[in-house]
Amino acid sequence: MDEPLAALIPGTPVAIQLTDGSHHHGLVHQQGGGWLHLLTPAGAVLVNLAQVALIQLAPALAAAPAPIDHPRPRPVSKDIPVKVGSRAPGRPWQDADLKQLADGFLEGSTETQLSERFHRTRAQIRLLRQGFECARGTIPEDEANDIARTWIARWRRVLAGAQ
Repeated sequence: MDEPLAALIPGTPVAIQLTDGSHHHGLVHQQGGGWLHLLTPAGAVLVNLAQVALIQLAPALAAAPAPIDHPRPRPVSKDIPVKVGSRAPGRPWQDADLKQLADGFLEGSTETQLSERFHRTRAQIRLLRQGFECARGTIPEDEANDIARTWIARWRRVLAGAQ
């Protein structure tokens, strides 16, 4: 009876009926010592070959896990997020800072100087300058950048309070 058991190599899909009438199906993981280690959709099953009434070699079973598929830990990034500090460009502008920025614009400070002074990006300072100039009336609103246009009402409110 050893020769037929030689067909039960790891990875072979089988359907087994035990002498008590219960059925199991899955993939052979290991066989030896009168036992069959079977990987089933419900988990691992050890079957005593003395209790087996029927072993049917089945075509590949879609629901049975592959013998090499074991739960693996999820990958974790080793990169730890770092706070950038005060240079975060998404920080909200305070009215007092906008008043100082307006003074910087009127004094002729460059975007680079103002970006270093307020710890913001030059691109953000450039958009704020366009909104500021639109609020003053030196640039028509339809010529300003879409983002700069969103600042016009705020600039008008800040400049009206500064007088």
